[in-house]
Amino acid sequence: MENTDNKLTVTELLAKRKYNPDYIPNKEDIVFTIGTPARNVGSLSNFITFSGLPKSGKSLFVSALVASAFVPYDVFSMKIHLPKDRRKICYFDTESSDYDFYRQINRIKSFCELSTLPDWFNAYQVREDGSTQIRKMIETYLEENKDCSVIVIDGLLDLIVNMNDERESSLLTKWLKKITKVYNILLITVLHQSKSNLSTTGHIGSASDRFAQSTLDIVKDKERNCFILSSRFMRSDIDFEPITLMNFNGVFQQIDTEVKKEPSKKATDLNDMESKRLCSTIINSPTNYNDISNEIIERTATSKAYAKNLIKIWISKGWIIKGKDNKYFTR
Repeated sequence: MENTDNKLTVTELLAKRKYNPDYIPNKEDIVFTIGTPARNVGSLSNFITFSGLPKSGKSLFVSALVASAFVPYDVFSMKIHLPKDRRKICYFDTESSDYDFYRQINRIKSFCELSTLPDWFNAYQVREDGSTQIRKMIETYLEENKDCSVIVIDGLLDLIVNMNDERESSLLTKWLKKITKVYNILLITVLHQSKSNLSTTGHIGSASDRFAQSTLDIVKDKERNCFILSSRFMRSDIDFEPITLMNFNGVFQQIDTEVKKEPSKKATDLNDMESKRLCSTIINSPTNYNDISNEIIERTATSKAYAKNLIKIWISKGWIIKGKDNKYFTR
């Protein structure tokens, strides 16, 4: 993907990015919906994230979602709506062995009740390839398949060398935002969660939560032996009713979700390492109190009270200090 913008001067780039009062953008193309009434989970020029612990059922829900593209009805309340002139969908698996990769394809066939999948579906197993090479393959595919409107990347961590590297995570996030806009696609990503606090893993997880159109959480209820999909963030619509799948003699079925009131998050739930990392990520230059609070709320999906208590902890531990201009900076 050649970036012609790199050849422009700053003045030319400003002119290109300037607000145009005569421009009327196209109506939002909603591609991924959940529930009845249908909630807008993902639209073209955006990316969304399926998040969960290892073996929590992420690939189960993703395979059902992909299957919904090949039938006129939803699958487990999820539906992919492909544009009429861009009906191609592509699946990149970065993690699975041969056995698991082909089992995933067979699961997609099973969910849509097809013996063969249409030729406008492509799937690639790229487990042995490096992060840079995988990104190049995805870009090349999009260049050669302009009728593709949906890309699935299962999983996102293999597109980065160090998930805790802030700069590398930022560059990967910019790449996600760029290809979704340039190729006007919906990008569906799969990302692991941290076992310590059930947040998306590393700096790339924080960046993904901040810029994704939606982040969906998947958990396994061991007591009931079922898998539950719910929304963590929904930028473009209100939350959908959680989806619960249970295995009955080898066949997954959707059942009613038991509503359990989860304990509210507390600032003290973060251990020192996680808390300090969040602190240094948010306050990398002198910042006023309200901006710090808003950034905490945005990154952690919590309340003002949570943000206020977390800032108190940072002050008490001496990690941040208020300057004469009433702005806070790290020590």
